Amino acid sequence: MTPHATALYDQLQQEWAQGPDSLDRTKVAHLLAQLKVHLSQLGLLFPDSRTLDQGALTTARDILELGALFSVRTDDIPSFERYLSLLSSYYSGPLASSLPASANEAPLTALSLLRLLSQNRIAEFHTVLETLEGKKVVDSKEVAWVMQLERCLMEGSYSRVWTLCRPSSSSSSSSSSSSLPLAEFAHLTPPLLATVRAEIAACDERAYESLPLRDARTLLFFETDDDVKRFAAERNWHLDPASQTLHFPSSSSHPSNLPSTTTAAAAGVPSTMATGPSTGTAPVAADDTRGELDRGAVVCAALRYARELESIV
Repeated sequence: MTPHATALYDQLQQEWAQGPDSLDRTKVAHLLAQLKVHLSQLGLLFPDSRTLDQGALTTARDILELGALFSVRTDDIPSFERYLSLLSSYYSGPLASSLPASANEAPLTALSLLRLLSQNRIAEFHTVLETLEGKKVVDSKEVAWVMQLERCLMEGSYSRVWTLCRPSSSSSSSSSSSSLPLAEFAHLTPPLLATVRAEIAACDERAYESLPLRDARTLLFFETDDDVKRFAAERNWHLDPASQTLHFPSSSSHPSNLPSTTTAAAAGVPSTMATGPSTGTAPVAADDTRGELDRGAVVCAALRYARELESIV
């Protein structure tokens, strides 16, 4: 490392030692940009077997690791992915065995796995896990936590997923959550929890026609009724203010499924405008079924099929 690069690295370490709350993000970003230029000039961004200075390699790896962690803290996931790509040559191949172990490898590996989970890239998640077989990072608490989270997702144990990822109300933004083994995890769990909440909501829509507001708040892990109302508006759920009940689009009480006269009356439109001029004939009843299947008939058919199948077996 050149004297200038060494001086920049010392400044980066001093700034990083202040902690996430006191970190000057603009200064850190500027230092990292300068150091990456120096690493590129020294051939340390993509090291090969000809790069034999172990001290320089260790310093370069440390700079890239701090850059990756800083990218997560600033929610810059594309930058995080680029740093991981640069670190791959340090974590695998000949360099991995020739350099001393890094304390940041396990946390960054866990963050990489959590990123894949939050983006619903399950196949890539398992591919990365296969490449980690036999490595010590698999036994780390950070990687073990992510693997536990993935198992809960595959089992559909969404309440357990929420417990593992839920931020602690008594903790600050820097410590993020008492259940998270790494503070940086809090920057990657919100997209995952949003996906879980959407899946629960989809299941509720298929299982029920309506839900009391308080029950929906519990099922969807919301803290306040206002949060539920905002979420319901995004999914076109109708809230009955009198009963405080949420009606899903499949419900006969949802405004989209009400007869046109009722809808018009609710909107303050005169009945003559809603139904047209009188012709002296009885109005045709609106069809509320909307072409839905008879659920009772479907259940009876399924039970009859099961009995016949059992008799054959």
